[in-house]
Order: sequence, then C-alpha cells, then structure tokens
Amino acid sequence: MSKYDETRVAEAERAVGGAINDLLRTKPHEAVIGIAPAGAGKSYAVATAVLAVRKEKLRVAVATPTNEQAFALVSSLADRVPRGERVTFVPASSVSLPDEHVRKNVDVRKANQIGGEGILVGTLSKFGDALSRQDLSAVDILLIDEAFQANAVQYFNIAELAPRHLLMGDSGQLAPFSTAPEANRWRGLAEDPLLTAVDILCRNHPNTRQHKLPITRRLDPRALPVAQAFYRNHSFGAAVLPGVRELALQRGGGRTTAAEDAALDHAAKDGWAHLELPAAAVVMADERTIELIVRLVKRLFVRGPTVRCENHPRGRKLEQGDVAIAVSHNDQKDLLRARFQDEGLGDVVVSTANKLQGLTFEVVVAWHPLAGLLDVDDFHLDPGRLCVMLTRHRQACIVVGRAGDRALVEGIPPATPAYVGWDGNPALDGWYVHEGVFRALEPHRVEAT
Repeated sequence: MSKYDETRVAEAERAVGGAINDLLRTKPHEAVIGIAPAGAGKSYAVATAVLAVRKEKLRVAVATPTNEQAFALVSSLADRVPRGERVTFVPASSVSLPDEHVRKNVDVRKANQIGGEGILVGTLSKFGDALSRQDLSAVDILLIDEAFQANAVQYFNIAELAPRHLLMGDSGQLAPFSTAPEANRWRGLAEDPLLTAVDILCRNHPNTRQHKLPITRRLDPRALPVAQAFYRNHSFGAAVLPGVRELALQRGGGRTTAAEDAALDHAAKDGWAHLELPAAAVVMADERTIELIVRLVKRLFVRGPTVRCENHPRGRKLEQGDVAIAVSHNDQKDLLRARFQDEGLGDVVVSTANKLQGLTFEVVVAWHPLAGLLDVDDFHLDPGRLCVMLTRHRQACIVVGRAGDRALVEGIPPATPAYVGWDGNPALDGWYVHEGVFRALEPHRVEAT
C-alpha cells in the first residue's frame, strides 16, 4: 500500500522537469524561476537540475546565501553524481568544509585554481568576490539555491558568471534585510538592492518563466490549513498520505497541569495546538512563557513519545534532537537553552527562526512572535519569520502565546509607508498572514493557566 499521494508526486516531478527543460532551452541572458513551498524537496530538485545540466556537458555553478547551505549542497550533490563526476567547493579563505560533508569525489579549491571543473559550489558572496577580482571564469549555467534569501546586490554581483540562470527558492521564508540607514531611499527603483534576487529579476524581466512545485514533503496533510496561509496564489498538497505519520504518547505520570497534556494530546491527534496563557503585556523574554515551554517539553518526554512515519513504519523513539523550540529573539533563545540544560534536555534544539530556516524536526514548539506585545511592528509582523517557525515540523507544532495576541491584528491595519514604483508592503502582508494563521489555529486553542 502506497504511503504517498502518487498523483501529487508526479505533478511535482513534472514541475521540476519543466523548469529544467526551460533552463536548457533558454537563450543567453535569460532565466527560469522555480518556486517551492516549505519542505518541497527543493534541494533534491536543485541536485536534479545539476545532473541534467551535466548530462548536456555544460558547466554549472551553484550559489547559496550561506556557508551552511553550501556545505549541505556539496555533500548532497556528491552523493548523487555519477561515478567519475566531481564536485568542487570554492570556499572563502576563512571557511573549511566540515568533516560530515567531506566526500571522496569532492575537491576544495580557491577560485584562482579553478580550470574546467564541471560543478562548482560556493556562496553568493564568494563567487561575487572572485568575479570582481577576475579570479573566476564564466560557466554555462548559474543556479541560485534559496533565491528568496538572496538580495538583489548579491545577484547583481554574480549575474555575469553565466549567461543562463535558474533561481530556486521558497517564497515563504525570511527575506534578506538591511540595517543600512535610509535603506528605503532605493525603493521603487529598477535596481532596488533590498529586493530579493527573484523579485529584482521579475521587476526587470516580468516575462521570466516560473514553475511552482505543487508539493510539500516535510508537512503532512494536517499541517496544510495553516501552512497555506503563507503562500498566496500557490496551490500545493502533501506528498505523504493522511495517517502515515503518528506521534504516540503514553499516559505518563508525575506532576503536570491539564493544559500541558491537553496541548500534547491535541497536537498528537491534529498536528497543531495553540497553547495560550492569559492575555497580558509582558517583556520579550517572559519568564512565565519560558516556564510553560520547559514544562511542556519535559512532559512530552515523560510520556514516552514515539514517532511513526513513511521512513519508520514500525515507529521509533522520539529523541531530544527531534524537537526544536523556535523563537524570535536571542534573549529568549539564551534563557531557554540554559533552562533546558538544567533540566537534562540540552539536546533539544533552541534557536531563532533565522537559524532554523531550512531545517526539519519531528516536533516544534513555536513561541509566537506577537506573544504579549503591546503593539505590532515590522519585525514581529514579518510573515517569513512566522512561516519558518510554523513549517519546520513533520509530526506536530505547538504554538505558545497569549490569549490577547490575536487582537493585535484585528480591526483596521496600521498605516505604512508607500513608495512610488514599489507595490510591496511586508508589514501589511504580515498583518493579513498573522490574521489568517490565527483563524486557522482557532480549532486548536488550548487554555493555559
């Protein structure tokens, strides 16, 4: 009996194949865009594109925004390329390839040592620097992974690396940002450096072909009502069929509150729980929220959790490293890490949305960005931040906040700056996304005392 929606999987394969075919047929100075929802198997699609390009005897450079993304691509490509093919990593002078990503068919070379290698992997910054120094010659195809995390300046800097481009990315993720003063002075310009690589391409070349992957492999069907709030005009479904994944919990003993067990039971059954403390305006690193999250995770492991899925049909024990706590601020992260360490739960992953981007866990506890705020602002309304926090899980996500949070995005949205020639409005988009997510979480509310 199949564990997958074979029709949906076939649609996704056709979408990836269509993007690759368009790339191979494009004329010089043209590009193709691939857009994926969270957990669509985008990295696998990137590797598939690289293999197709190499089959045509074309040289390809794969660029990523961060070193960690480049490391992962190096090993995943090396594991998939045919015998005799090599992957060349081009690092910055201060960067080394971690041992877990080293392979026999991987070379590490400086840019000025590159000759006719067929597959190059590096960061956008490194490739851009090498081009500016004339240390790197052009290749046939440029592939940008996580293109919605790359900003326009990074794209400008490496555009001449190849005449044909494929930009792949998740449109729901955190967009690049700038701390430069008066950064909005460029808003509306054709060369706006604050736009993503995808946005700047679409602004200047609106007829660029786009392919949307209609699938998520990370999320199961229970997660879709919430996850789809982040992807307007992008229809997608789950690869795995209903009932294939299960988080099983024993009754458990020891001290607890009804709210913790209720949230765990609800999340295990429905994939979501929205655990709400009483409405109150609190400091960012609210001690009561920290205590609730720690008690919740302790209770999770007291109840002997096991997980079953398409990869482990007989089930397996849930480990601490399978659980992540997603937060918005470093002080929340630091205090929670210290508390988990004290409780013997030091292997539970606690990090900000920025660091969790691209990662996958079985269970996620998300400290809602609006929890206990007096008013909203651009940072906490950022739809990408909430999207990352609520789309990292395979089994269940428990959102922790306060009962008054939803009132922050009710009524009339706040006035926001407008710029001639620029239609984007992240704050307003975030307002409506948060509003939609609260609606989707309504059936999963659990009151915490």
